[in-house]
Amino acid sequence: MRRLLATFLILLAMPVRAELLPEQRFDSAALGAPMAYAIYLPTGYHQDPERIYPVVYLLHGVGDNQRAWAGRGQVEQTADRMIATGTLPPMIVVIPDVARSWLVDSADRGGPGDYATAVRDDLRAHIEATYRARTDRGGRAITGHSMGGFGALRLAFTHPDLYVATAGMSSALWSRLEPDSVVPEDRARAIFDGSFGTPFRAATMIDLGPAARIADIATHPDPPAILLTAGDDDQFRAYRSTFELFLQIRDAGLAVDLRITDGGHTWDVWRDTLPDVLMFFAGHFTDPDS
Repeated sequence: MRRLLATFLILLAMPVRAELLPEQRFDSAALGAPMAYAIYLPTGYHQDPERIYPVVYLLHGVGDNQRAWAGRGQVEQTADRMIATGTLPPMIVVIPDVARSWLVDSADRGGPGDYATAVRDDLRAHIEATYRARTDRGGRAITGHSMGGFGALRLAFTHPDLYVATAGMSSALWSRLEPDSVVPEDRARAIFDGSFGTPFRAATMIDLGPAARIADIATHPDPPAILLTAGDDDQFRAYRSTFELFLQIRDAGLAVDLRITDGGHTWDVWRDTLPDVLMFFAGHFTDPDS
């Protein structure tokens, strides 16, 4: 009886409301160092120990970290509101700190480190072992804005067996690069931090970019669902490169959704776009028992 009472009191003490934990860490083998991440756990997570949840991996842009979507991106408020109104099923959202990695493995080029492997393998394994997260492809999606959009698309295109859906928001695709393009080294260091070599090698970025990965999903028996978004006043003209990628994907015979919204390369656009992205993912998550 005492044991049952103690268990009941523990359950009462657990938070019923959703919570966002902004300063989590785990040891990443690929990085040889800890990786920081924020995680959103939906309302009721602690009250039903049998329920498992689909997971969205949400990636930040250059100059940000795992706190960006938690703060300026208002991911907690957005997910809370949508789940409370029934427009979104409860889900876990994971926001890793990916530095200026562009979600590529760059340790051998003197870059930030092997972040593609860290997110694809280490973080995924940690989340699925630590939280009640679904471990199947049908309950896993990945998205991000700017640099994070580049990374989310390339990870999903390169590993279509891992993600049921992906979305790029104002993705920094650098579609005007040619293999011999030169970027001033001070600018390249500030943006890429050696992710594509030092000095910056445009050919490496092109080879590793999402457009070069379309062939990987064109022949896949079950390619991930794809959503591309950008603001029509984006100062980096992400609307143009996003539309070009949309056409390339369509020309490869793949299904892809496109949203060109009002606004620039700003948090206002990404906050307003996030609900559409989460609903797009929810529409593609499969039944875990299927």
